[in-house]
Amino acid sequence: MTKFDYEILLLMNEKNVVSPLNAMNISQILENISTAKKKSYSTAYRHLQNMTKQGYVRCGFVDGLASTYYIDERGISYCAAQTKC
Repeated sequence: MTKFDYEILLLMNEKNVVSPLNAMNISQILENISTAKKKSYSTAYRHLQNMTKQGYVRCGFVDGLASTYYIDERGISYCAAQTKC
């Protein structure tokens, strides 16, 4: 888990992106992350693919040509555990 991964999880958790119906595409994710913490589209894609493999996020429905992502139960639990510290 990297800081950028955690930023994505926090964003999805705060925006309640918890189902395929309200999943966000990469462009939407990057629009909502602060400028100082933004990465390129391809970097965000790699991070999301990695978090999908780890079970923190899942793929949602396709939005046009773009894949979408939403936070999974494991991601929600991870965010909750981190905010308790």
